[in-house]
Amino acid sequence: MSEPLIQGKWYEDFVVGEELISAGRTVGEGAIDQFAGLTGDFSQVHTDAQMMRESEFGERIAHGLFSLSIMQGLMWRTNYTQGTGVATIGWDKLKFVAPVKIGDTVRARWTIKEKRLSKSRPHLGIIVEECRLVNQRGETVLTGEHATMVRRKPGASSKA
Repeated sequence: MSEPLIQGKWYEDFVVGEELISAGRTVGEGAIDQFAGLTGDFSQVHTDAQMMRESEFGERIAHGLFSLSIMQGLMWRTNYTQGTGVATIGWDKLKFVAPVKIGDTVRARWTIKEKRLSKSRPHLGIIVEECRLVNQRGETVLTGEHATMVRRKPGASSKA
């Protein structure tokens, strides 16, 4: 088995209180359509432009879970766990605060909230992050808490 490319941080490198910020991504109409096709969620709020022109949003909006997927992808694009990340173990406290509209440019902002060693796998640590997806106007559109397993540095002590 080949060695993973390590560009990301090891568990020991994360600092509680540290904030990370991603690049932006503009959400296009085609991406919303593709997400609807992929998931089978063809709700009118995502697919019916005529109906949505007369709604409180004034236009089609992205799926909430698509917004979460975008946030996860933007976080990944920073390579902060490239080669050290093992698995997402949970998303908690998700709140879809505002809609993501066609043409919005969003970016992820997240803060390391806590870190602890895995009880069942002492060669791994768990990082908990407070995450936000923010649009081009600085408005938060999504919040949540992400927990992920991260590799420890080779030879790291069994103590946190």
